[in-house]
Amino acid sequence: MQPKKKNELIGITALYCRLSRDDGMDGDSNSVANQKRLLSQKAKELGLVNIRYYVDDGYTGTNFNRPGFQQLLADIDLGYVTAVMVKDLSRLGRDYVSVGNYTDSYFPDRGIRFIAVNDSIDSEEGESEIAPFKNILNEMYARDISKKVRSSHRLRGNAGEPLSQPPYGYMKSPENKKKWIIDPEAAEIVKSIFKMCLDGKGNETIARLLQEQKVLVPMAYWQSKGLPRGGKKTQPNPYKWCKTTVQKILSQQEYCGDIINFKTYSKSFKNKTRIENAPENWAVFKDVHEPIIDRNAFEQVQVLIAKTKRRAPKPENGAKSIFCDLLFCGDCHKKLRYHTNTINKNIHYFVCANNAVDYRGSCPGRHYVRADAIEQVVMLELSRMAEMLRNSEETFAELLAQKTNKELLKEQKRNEVALQKAITRNDTVLRLYEKLYEDNATGKVNDEWFMQLSHKYEVERLELKATIAALRKKLAESGQHQKERDGFIEAVRQFMRMEHLTAPLLRELIDHIDVYETERKGKNRTQRIVIYYRFVGYIELPTASTRSNYKADTRKGVAVEYLTEQRTA
Repeated sequence: MQPKKKNELIGITALYCRLSRDDGMDGDSNSVANQKRLLSQKAKELGLVNIRYYVDDGYTGTNFNRPGFQQLLADIDLGYVTAVMVKDLSRLGRDYVSVGNYTDSYFPDRGIRFIAVNDSIDSEEGESEIAPFKNILNEMYARDISKKVRSSHRLRGNAGEPLSQPPYGYMKSPENKKKWIIDPEAAEIVKSIFKMCLDGKGNETIARLLQEQKVLVPMAYWQSKGLPRGGKKTQPNPYKWCKTTVQKILSQQEYCGDIINFKTYSKSFKNKTRIENAPENWAVFKDVHEPIIDRNAFEQVQVLIAKTKRRAPKPENGAKSIFCDLLFCGDCHKKLRYHTNTINKNIHYFVCANNAVDYRGSCPGRHYVRADAIEQVVMLELSRMAEMLRNSEETFAELLAQKTNKELLKEQKRNEVALQKAITRNDTVLRLYEKLYEDNATGKVNDEWFMQLSHKYEVERLELKATIAALRKKLAESGQHQKERDGFIEAVRQFMRMEHLTAPLLRELIDHIDVYETERKGKNRTQRIVIYYRFVGYIELPTASTRSNYKADTRKGVAVEYLTEQRTA
């Protein structure tokens, strides 16, 4: 069938496919491959050639928290999409309120053409009176399936069949998937964790020892064995154990040979969030599989960990420092953490949150700096800046203008070059598409090849359109920086009228502070602290200004000189 006319390609035709586990009973009719074939054929019949697939394979239709659908919404909001096509309304979703909102409000408000092929719905042909009833039936189907699944789940759980994946240390039996057997390699690690706990070691110490011994964390171990498990799979260091992982292993009764079902539950078939169930609602079946940990040893461990409670901040440690969240490691750029000395409560200090000594991180230095030292250095620098403003406001304003203008000119030049390149490429893409369209019309290029190339060109054109708009916006915002400079000068004036630093004023003046590791030893120890101000970045005050590096005895008479200059690479 020859289409009536070729639509002008001003956006993407989104072909959305969804398949969940509940659709398995429908055979191949709802398979993703089948949906793609059906939708691409229908799109071709309607002359919608600029197609892109959005797929959610294995996702329920009772909510819309699906990666493929969320990407579709993002592209719609960016103006890339002009039509959405699904096999039927149930593929879009099985929540009749939300589906109705999308088809009746969201898509029409954005000028999106919506097509449900098997339900004979096309928004260009007007509203469908049958659509609301189909949506209600789709939700009733999902509700009925949920009831059946929950009933089966309850029966199996009450019969003692494990409803969850086996914990670290166990694996499913190859002969019987409902039976757990010991995984010898992981079980030895579990035994060692319990032994270390009984020996008096804390969770953090156990985690540190496991990391030093290069023991894979549970997720990395399962991945190494090719076992599919849900959870975070992006841990950069596969040997970095967390104390919460150790805590979870120590508290799992399943290591005694028990099966515990219904530890969590969900409120409804629409809300899949798991909620902790009260222990009295658990179904506990003892001695079902071979134990890894002796029950008496397990009970002893529970007594030990019950005594270890997370301590609340002590009042004697004082208030939180106003420099929290402003200090960063000058080497690894991680945030510095605030601490109070356990012996002398008057000493407060910061250390790198990624240091290898305190947090088993990758940064070799602690980047230790006392809170009072930071405050003195910042006060000193702000006082020098205020002095310059007091002596010559014009000179200070000129210094800020030179600093910001220099950076602005660099950025403006980069943006102008990038804008010209984007405009040139956009013109080239338009010419290429026009030629491709002519070749398709004259038969030099077949429809399949035309669809692939036109989609490629259209996606690039839309991306270039967004890039051009963003660059033009940046170039138009240059005048805003003068207002920012004026605001910074006013903040310095406000500092001149105050006796003490406050958190609001600090955040109005300073963007962040880089703290570097101390250098040299003894009385020659130095430490670089570089302040980056809001809107203007690092400011190098003229050497003619009063300059006095701050010195302090931070550790038993060991003097440290704090330097505030920025070094160039």
